[in-house]
This record gives sequence, structure tokens and C-alpha cells, in this order.
Amino acid sequence: MHKWILPTILALAITVGGVRLLTVSAAPEEVDVVVNKSNDIAGLSREEARRIFMGDKSSWPGGKRITVLMLAPDQPERVVILQAVFKMSESEYTKYFLQAAFTGHVLAAPRDLPSAAQMKAHLAANPNAIGYLRKEDVDYGVKVVLKLP
Repeated sequence: MHKWILPTILALAITVGGVRLLTVSAAPEEVDVVVNKSNDIAGLSREEARRIFMGDKSSWPGGKRITVLMLAPDQPERVVILQAVFKMSESEYTKYFLQAAFTGHVLAAPRDLPSAAQMKAHLAANPNAIGYLRKEDVDYGVKVVLKLP
């Protein structure tokens, strides 16, 4: 397969008798870690983002509790975040947060949202939230603090 074909595939679903058997999707080219535009954070390193998303760092400078937002497991942007920030697969992510919640390492797992539109709405409404969007979905309501290929 040519190298240029794979990035152009957005999604391929194999359906038999009305039942989806397999879905393959290519990850977006750039995913931006974003916060509310009023957040004082100018930028984050990958390690700082990892600590926040993993629950190791739970408050912003000044003491406000961080609200971590994730897109639902069927979203391609989530794959980028799991690979680039968490360095985990979906199953490893699930296992990590089950164990972390059980041991008290984190108070709650990140909140899953079904769409980029809901992600933007939650980020715009909560000055302490952090999430991510495709570069194309970033608008004036959020501030980019880290770009991920």
C-alpha cells in the first residue's frame, strides 16, 4: 500500500448483516491539547500533560482542581492522546484508571464526551478543564497549550 493512501483513509467499516464487525480509522494529523481561553497556563510539555491526564497532577497553579476531559473511545483523536500522552492502549488506559480509582490514586477518571462539539462546550464553560481537539476544531473559545502529531 502506498504511504500516501493510509493518511487519507478516515474510516473503513466492515458490516455483515447490519452488524459492524470491524472499524479501522486513521488518526488525525494534529491533535491539540487545549484549555479554557481564560486559563493562565501558556503551554505544557508532554510530560506535564501526561501528569495531568494521568491524575498525578490534579490542580492548576493557584489551587483550582483540574477537570480532565476525553473524547469517547471511538474517536480517532483519542488514539493520538493515548499514544502520545498516556503511552497506553485503550485497554491499558481502562485498566490504569480502574486500578487508580480503587487505590485512591485518582478521585475520578477523566470524563468521556461523545463529540468535539461537546468537548468545546465543556472547555468553554469550565475554566479549569483540559481536553484535546483536532487542529481543525480549535476555535476562539479554547487555548492551545500543546500540539501533538
